[in-house]
Amino acid sequence: MRKFLIAISGALALSGCSSHSGGYARTDGVPVDPLHQQSTLAQCKSEGATAGVQVNPGGPYEVVERERKEAAVVNACMARNGYIQAQQR
Repeated sequence: MRKFLIAISGALALSGCSSHSGGYARTDGVPVDPLHQQSTLAQCKSEGATAGVQVNPGGPYEVVERERKEAAVVNACMARNGYIQAQQR
């Protein structure tokens, strides 16, 4: 069971990284400036990384919960800065 949880959490961690590598659109319809988007994403990932530290330690689901919280903080930060995740088709 432990190996299964480690494999699942690893897959979620990798999928979380790939979902934040791009794919954002502006909420105001302005074309996305890739350099501005990358700098905003770097700032938001930094916020997300510090938020993941505040998760209660212990338990087998700690890694999954930390990744989920980090992704939520990154998405909220990007939304505050005018970006939303573009829908994938």
